[in-house]
Amino acid sequence: MDESIFTDLHNKAEEFGSIERLVSEASRLRKKYSEESITLIKQSLEIGDILNHEFEIISRANHTMRDQDTAIQNCCHILESNTARQKELLGALRDNPHVNQTVLRQMEEMVRSLSDSVHKAIILLHMLIENDNEIILMDNLIINRKKFQRDSIDRLKKLAFRTMEDADSAIRGSSSNLKRGLQLVERISDVKRHLTEKNSDEIKRLIDEAHTGWNIAAAVNRSSATQMLFAEQVGQFTARLHEDSEAIRDLVVEKHKLFSRNLELSTELTVILSLEIKEYLPAGELVNGLCREANLPADVRRLASNLVSYATIACRDILHVSNLNFDMTDSIKLNADIEKKSVDLTRTEMEYFEWIRQQVQSMTEATRYPIEGSERNIENGKLLENYLRKIQEAAG
Repeated sequence: MDESIFTDLHNKAEEFGSIERLVSEASRLRKKYSEESITLIKQSLEIGDILNHEFEIISRANHTMRDQDTAIQNCCHILESNTARQKELLGALRDNPHVNQTVLRQMEEMVRSLSDSVHKAIILLHMLIENDNEIILMDNLIINRKKFQRDSIDRLKKLAFRTMEDADSAIRGSSSNLKRGLQLVERISDVKRHLTEKNSDEIKRLIDEAHTGWNIAAAVNRSSATQMLFAEQVGQFTARLHEDSEAIRDLVVEKHKLFSRNLELSTELTVILSLEIKEYLPAGELVNGLCREANLPADVRRLASNLVSYATIACRDILHVSNLNFDMTDSIKLNADIEKKSVDLTRTEMEYFEWIRQQVQSMTEATRYPIEGSERNIENGKLLENYLRKIQEAAG
């Protein structure tokens, strides 16, 4: 018999074993990447649950913030109406001989200053509340998107577990064939002796081993091809999840910019409500010196009494709105801490999604070689079987 058949037989048996070793290693890599993906997915779920809780807290806090801003705005509108009435009364009392004109001019200046400050505060509050409404809408959008994201991550975890199970199946098949390939290399070295001794039974057992080997390779190939399609689907799903998570991150960052803008507006507002409008408070005493005569004409008494009442109400409202602003300042500081935490956690969560995406890509790549290797071993196994059948025929 041609000596080259024995050489080819030996070489193909060695190649069969070498390929099965690489197929087994690739399958183990795929399992490793699947396990790492599952670990990262679990960690991202933990971070996501913390984030969801934080977003719920932030949402409630932002509703409260808008309510506080609205309450302050209402107080400022009342103060605006009050200063308008005071201006009318001061105008009516101007140049009246029964009125202290020096005090009146001081009152006019204080009312004008208060009116200007309140007008600035109302403009700032209008911008604040517009931003508050936008922030609340974005809170709701983020919370809704996070719920969908949570469902997607749960699904991805199930897919990763299935991928790991498929990898285990491929490892078992390739390990079986690796052992078979190594044994064939040893046993084929005795084929020439079996031929000489006409030991057809041993040759037949080798034929059965080769036949089983390429059939297992075919099964691994079919399984790996199916797993490749599945791995690509997991990859596509992971890519979509990554894109959705990037969109959520962008929403969080955009909302944080709005929140930061509100912090700037609130700082300006605090200067007005804690300092500027309080410059009016001495008017509560000053207004009492406007008319010193005991027997004032009825019309002057009515105008002066109304002015005193408006000034008293204004002083009370100024103190009230200043206290409201003080409470709001504390809330803003607390909200700012929670906002920063949510931004930091969202960035950390995105890092995990990026790592998951990389692991899934590696897992998909590790699925390619079992397909290629098993295809080659189907051919190798069939060649081994054919060579052995020829030798069997020669052995009689």
